Amino acid sequence: MTELANIRQVSPEVFYSDGQFRAVGAETCDVLKAQAALSPRRRCRLCFHAEPSDRQQEMLIAMHRTSYVRPHRHRSRLETLAIFEGRCETLLFDERGTLTDRIPMSAPQAGGAFFYRMPAGLFHTLSFSSDWLIFLETTTGPFDPTDTEGAAWAPPESDPDAGHAFLARLLQSCQGG
Repeated sequence: MTELANIRQVSPEVFYSDGQFRAVGAETCDVLKAQAALSPRRRCRLCFHAEPSDRQQEMLIAMHRTSYVRPHRHRSRLETLAIFEGRCETLLFDERGTLTDRIPMSAPQAGGAFFYRMPAGLFHTLSFSSDWLIFLETTTGPFDPTDTEGAAWAPPESDPDAGHAFLARLLQSCQGG
């Protein structure tokens, strides 16, 4: 049986499983990367839960380095993230948009932190340093897009070029350059 049996696509970058037992490996990661390469935002996720209303939300996500994740926070829920492939930095911000921490992250064998637990209310984003990042994100459901607040001081995801320039300026200023 293929890893991708009983999967339904709900958008160019979102797939849902049937919520039953699922074991995945390289085949699934390759499919997510191929689909992300075709997606306007260069990302794709496989939701292991069957419906947005499920109480536990588990998603295997592929993001290309050209993806831009606007700094954001979740008002009332935490998230966890575990990296399987690639490298990035998790960037943390205060309310005004001042960078407060940079955490190098990678798959465990690469030596960086590979897991985080993000509490509710903390502005964060990812800055990619490899072509692909594959990670598992979990949070509580049901899915509620109004619980996520994009940072007013950062460019929107609809303008990834401005977002990348914003992150580049921010990281360069932290290096004294």
